[in-house]
Amino acid sequence: MRIGVFGGTFNPPHFGHLHLAREAMEKAALDKMIFIPCAIPPHKPNLKIPDGEHRLSMVKLATMGDARFSVSDIEIEAGGKSYTAKTLERLEKIYPHDRLCFIVGADSLCEMEGWFCPGEIFRRAEIVVAMRGGMNESFLDAAISLLRQKYKARITKISMAEMEISSSEIRRRIQNGENIADMVCEEVIDYIEKTQIYEG
Repeated sequence: MRIGVFGGTFNPPHFGHLHLAREAMEKAALDKMIFIPCAIPPHKPNLKIPDGEHRLSMVKLATMGDARFSVSDIEIEAGGKSYTAKTLERLEKIYPHDRLCFIVGADSLCEMEGWFCPGEIFRRAEIVVAMRGGMNESFLDAAISLLRQKYKARITKISMAEMEISSSEIRRRIQNGENIADMVCEEVIDYIEKTQIYEG
């Protein structure tokens, strides 16, 4: 199988995440998608985020309508900073006969050489990079070419329509008592209201 690996803070998970996952499944011919909330994001160590169990619960609620989606607590269980290279190493042992396909945005792909053990990431997974509207495609193509030459990286580029949704904007709206129904599914909204994880 071709298994999508979609990591992130998911603080909270929103329609943009689901849109990216569905586009990647269709355009990169994936059989299933595993959403993996991180424990502590290494690039944002001082970011105040809800407990991993809360974010895990929200991702489960957000994805339960699609049988192709599953959610893993592999990074939350490991604790500490979540590194993609280490996660892929663990996933390789769980899915030894399948192709792991790591989902990233174009902006993240251009930063991946600065990640922990980038060579291990490119060795263990095919990279599915989503190019959103308005991006400089020639710049992205140059980055892809460089990574292919340097790491023998397997990179699949997909295009997708832009969805102007960000987790930070959702949190801002929550703080101001504004409506988020156009950005987040009803089940996640109910969870946020019940737990009040973004209050204060």
